[in-house]
Amino acid sequence: MQRSAPSTPSRPAPPRPAGTLPGAALFALLALGAAGDAPAAPRLTPAPCRFTVPDGERADCAVLEVPEHRARPGGRTLALPVAVLRSRAARPARDPVVFVEGGPGAAVFGTGAGMEERMEGWWDTTLPFRRRRDVVLFDARGSGLAEPDTDCPELDGLAAAAGSESPPTAERRVAMEADALDRCAARLRDAGVDLTAFSTAALADDLADLAAALGGEPVNLLAVSYGTRVALEALRRHGGRFRAVVLDGVYPPDVTVPEEQPAAAAAAFRRLFDDCTASRRCRAAFPDLERRVAALVARLDGAPVTVRPEEGMPPVRLDGATLLAAALEAMAGTEALARLPALLDRAARGRPEELAYYAPAPWLGDVETADGMAFAIECRETVNPADPARVEAARRRALPFGAAADTATPMRVCARWPAGTQEPGERLPVAGTVPVLLLSGAYDPFTPPSWGERAAATLPRSRHLLFRSAGHVVTAVDRCALDTVVAFIDTADPVGLRPCASAGTPPRFTAP
Repeated sequence: MQRSAPSTPSRPAPPRPAGTLPGAALFALLALGAAGDAPAAPRLTPAPCRFTVPDGERADCAVLEVPEHRARPGGRTLALPVAVLRSRAARPARDPVVFVEGGPGAAVFGTGAGMEERMEGWWDTTLPFRRRRDVVLFDARGSGLAEPDTDCPELDGLAAAAGSESPPTAERRVAMEADALDRCAARLRDAGVDLTAFSTAALADDLADLAAALGGEPVNLLAVSYGTRVALEALRRHGGRFRAVVLDGVYPPDVTVPEEQPAAAAAAFRRLFDDCTASRRCRAAFPDLERRVAALVARLDGAPVTVRPEEGMPPVRLDGATLLAAALEAMAGTEALARLPALLDRAARGRPEELAYYAPAPWLGDVETADGMAFAIECRETVNPADPARVEAARRRALPFGAAADTATPMRVCARWPAGTQEPGERLPVAGTVPVLLLSGAYDPFTPPSWGERAAATLPRSRHLLFRSAGHVVTAVDRCALDTVVAFIDTADPVGLRPCASAGTPPRFTAP
């Protein structure tokens, strides 16, 4: 589903939001376990690393077996690939940093030919942490290289049709997606995959098992996007396993995404227009930008246009909602934020091609995302609990700019996708005494700053830092933010941190 819940791609080489990622033969994985007695305690089974370890670095790889259903002792187990990137210190700290990926459905290690490039990124990204402690990477159940594989290649095949010179109509695309969803769900069912085994609670329990298997000392967590929801649930259920926790792009458990994302989208545009007005250069270059963009949205809704962003790229059909969604993607990725008023101005003048480059794909499925696991979790926890009347009311209140939030696709998918039922207690705010550092980008439309404030309110040993020129996943784009996270993990003291000078600086918008 496109943006029905926060998602993030893997961070390194290079990083970018939403949230999202990969999987190929990386480890000598254990197959999906047959029925038998569950191990007495979580443990890591050594396995060969199938990626290149650079000269001067060390890594150990393993497999963690976790119960498919913890309420069914002696049932099947699932296999999660784990890599420990070793510290360069002569005597490393005993508390490693465990990275918790976003998604849901995102993976860490990469696929095929891209695996080595992604791992090169991980070696570079984790170096500030590895000066004192190890860093632990793993693929969550159902994602990437974990067993079982819950990807839906039935959906991936739709991309070629949707990107062709004669793409199917919207009605035909919906019918094709429905057929692909049904075929994927049936194939997974026939393979013995129980989609009700995929939930934030289950991932949180797996994370606690990993912490225990690493040696029993409390570990540190660095979680991004949807991974912050897993980390918060792990704090609720297993707080003693964790020493310090970083939440970057905060996604609290009491958020009902379809009911809240229209307002989050509108708030991101409000921030953009206000910051442009406050900037003399932006105000002079793009006067009355908000009114002109609203007029463009109305015009495209009445008469959509089809453009080709770049030579070799598939054509993009732009209606008002798609144009706004492209602008949100540009905000979330941060890199294009400074140019966004100029891109919107050009679109209003009849040249939307460059902005269309950021338009999200108009089809379901992503070759780098475990669709089955993602749908199971999103439907269980963010879509099915939503009240359709409230969703529609929220959409209407947030018009015109809240139209960028696609609430229809997730509801259409979850009407047919098998998923479990969330326990009411999982939706409560998380409280605890573990030190927590929360980071938010002011321009993050997918996990907005207000969600970080909400989560911090019930975490008494926490601090929430806002970065005025950042989008989704601040540590991926701001080196000072990453250094702040390293300092926090060294001390486990959020109060004594020195804020980054960059944190309070609004975007420096470019003019034509």
